[in-house]
Amino acid sequence: MTNYYAVIPAYVRYNLKLNPNTILLYGEITALCNTDGICKIDKEYFALLYNVSKASITRWLNTLMRYGYILFTPTENKNEVIIHLQTGGVIGGE
Repeated sequence: MTNYYAVIPAYVRYNLKLNPNTILLYGEITALCNTDGICKIDKEYFALLYNVSKASITRWLNTLMRYGYILFTPTENKNEVIIHLQTGGVIGGE
């Protein structure tokens, strides 16, 4: 079985304006992304994984994008998005 490691940089971990689930989702995204920092995720999968609505997953993704931690683009499948990890972003929720 392959192990995937989540990487949550300090500027995400210590951003007090992010809720813990948003931070955890960021870590899950880093575990799924390839070496170029790109991955495709299914919002429905994460909603089931965290026992939340797809709207919550969308809100968390929008928050990560607002702080500059990710960029995402929708696909033809409304439940999937392509994620691009960004380096840097807002530190500590400034």
